[in-house]
Amino acid sequence: MQRSPRRGGVAPAAARKTGQMQPTTMISPVEQESDRRKATAASLRRIPLFREVPEEVLAPLAAASSRQVLGHGDLLWQPDQEIEAVFALAAGEVRLYRHLDSDKEAIVALLDRGQVCGLTDLSAAFVPTTSAQALVDETVVYRLPRRDLVRSLRVDPDLALRVIALVGGRLREAYDVHTLPDARARVAYILAWIIHENIHRIGWATDGEPRGLRQPILGA
Repeated sequence: MQRSPRRGGVAPAAARKTGQMQPTTMISPVEQESDRRKATAASLRRIPLFREVPEEVLAPLAAASSRQVLGHGDLLWQPDQEIEAVFALAAGEVRLYRHLDSDKEAIVALLDRGQVCGLTDLSAAFVPTTSAQALVDETVVYRLPRRDLVRSLRVDPDLALRVIALVGGRLREAYDVHTLPDARARVAYILAWIIHENIHRIGWATDGEPRGLRQPILGA
């Protein structure tokens, strides 16, 4: 009497010799892109700045963002290099520093997981005066296009206010190394822009952009 194979056991040798292979599930490019956007949105949610952003605001920002992995010593940007992105640090550490005339370096800031850098200018592109360098391997950053971030700020006043609070905190921290008039001017510009954005959003302003605020600049 022929014995049937046990359930869950190994199939008989005759069945194994047929050469039949289990079908593999292929993931379409559309599904891959959808998974990438979901993973990016989930990672951005872990950044305090984006933790409470509505899904309809975060989803387009995640779709436009890209992931970058840096090794120890890799540069995120260099002086005089035009940058069109803001960087959200998902893992690792980054230092911002300047080269001095005496061939020495002055550390401007040390950033770790959850922090955002590159908020100095939210126009289409800006040219930094510092270098940004990864301090550890597997430093993960998300590049958020500046134009997409500005678009998110226009539709989500709460996010705009959190950016203002973040930049304001950095201005206070930099008080000892920046002149007071410069700090005051930058804060005044930030406040003027956010007031304009909210007034324009609720329909109080109907005559177009006010003079001098066509390209908002946020100091950091």
